[in-house]
Amino acid sequence: MKYLKLKESLLRKLTTIILILLITSPVFGFGKEAPDQVLTKYLKSLYSNNLKKTYSCLSKADKSTISRIEFIKQNSLSDSFTIEIAKTVSSLRKYKINDTIIDKDKATVDITVSSPDMSKVMGEIFGPFHGPKSMENPQEAARYMLKQYLKKGNVPMVDERGTFTLVNEEGRWKVLLNQTQK
Repeated sequence: MKYLKLKESLLRKLTTIILILLITSPVFGFGKEAPDQVLTKYLKSLYSNNLKKTYSCLSKADKSTISRIEFIKQNSLSDSFTIEIAKTVSSLRKYKINDTIIDKDKATVDITVSSPDMSKVMGEIFGPFHGPKSMENPQEAARYMLKQYLKKGNVPMVDERGTFTLVNEEGRWKVLLNQTQK
């Protein structure tokens, strides 16, 4: 019985210590996202058409030049098929951070994004595709073939490399695009 009470007491103390660490960790800078993590989150949300999340990653300077509504309007995909394909393609993308340089409140992140090479994908799918003339809905058949091809996994990829600037605003890294008003 005495052993059980001692065990319960130690468990409560350990739980209290863990809770204190979790609560105070943001105050001391633990748990905050690094510039490369913010950039990757920004790109993933942009590519998958999650534009509210994308906008939340932007710097105050960019937000001062474009409202969230306008940003979403300018970057939204138009139809459900395009959105579905964007999400599928986004799930296949790979992100490799090549270099991150932090200088006080600015960071430069060099990243390589590997994405499905859509020109090759389309060529492989639609090049030989002729479909029977009696097909009721050839557009739907083409959409189905594209979705199946992308989901199969062995998709030709292409690398794009880019460098992004991030700024530290109130302890959080934000993507700086230097948006200009239109």
